[in-house]
Amino acid sequence: MQETGKNKAYHTLSLSIRLRADGFSFFVCDLQTGSLMRGEHFALATGETMAKRLTTELSRSDYFNRQINQAFVMTDTASTLVPLEEFRREEVSQLYDFLFSQKQQKHRVAYTIMPHLEAVEVFAIDGDVEDAIVQYYPTARFFGSQAMLIERLARYSTEMDAANGHCLYCLSNPNTVTLMALEQNRLLFANTFDATNTADSLFFVLGTWKQLGLDACEDTLMILEQRSHPDDELKHELEPYIANIVTLTPEQLFSDMPLSREVHVPLQLMALLLNRF
Repeated sequence: MQETGKNKAYHTLSLSIRLRADGFSFFVCDLQTGSLMRGEHFALATGETMAKRLTTELSRSDYFNRQINQAFVMTDTASTLVPLEEFRREEVSQLYDFLFSQKQQKHRVAYTIMPHLEAVEVFAIDGDVEDAIVQYYPTARFFGSQAMLIERLARYSTEMDAANGHCLYCLSNPNTVTLMALEQNRLLFANTFDATNTADSLFFVLGTWKQLGLDACEDTLMILEQRSHPDDELKHELEPYIANIVTLTPEQLFSDMPLSREVHVPLQLMALLLNRF
């Protein structure tokens, strides 16, 4: 029966899928308001394939219905950044297989071009996983874990027009630390290091700081806050070596959009969904 009275605003929704080595997460978002409608995390059981579990969960009406009109997929598989001037579409599969030959054999190599930063992120999607998703969302768009966040940081850096020297961005996760540096809308450095403890992270931050020739008194280390994985210890250990250490919150980075206040939505996914705001 048709609803009577004052019509309520009807917003189409998007489904974002974050693929991890041990499982995946679903986030249903209203992109018109930049808000999260629901989120759920799934861990794989022993012997269970990600493709099979995705098929099961995507068949539910919570995640496959007429109100959801677009799917975005972000994968944590290994990726690499290539200068745009050296990027060749016809060589991208060979490049990825050369760099990550130990990875799964059945995969599609994909890429995201960052034209303003003159760089390309190259990553891979497991073939069975892709098949499981596109049977429900044929127009699903796939992304690696770095490009969207780097683009947001470039925009933030330009908007701030920082006059206090150069800046190194640091994103700390339980087993990795990602470091990124930009200058005048150019990507100078981006790399993710295996770091299972604070000492490892400290080593890579200071090593990269030295490699980039940054000044301990004039330049800034910007630590990207991850509320799901707070790391105050790293900041404390870095304070004797770097004078200017600033914590950049998701609200600051994403213009205080509602989604930026969600604890369990990773920064990379926020960047994917909120870059247009």
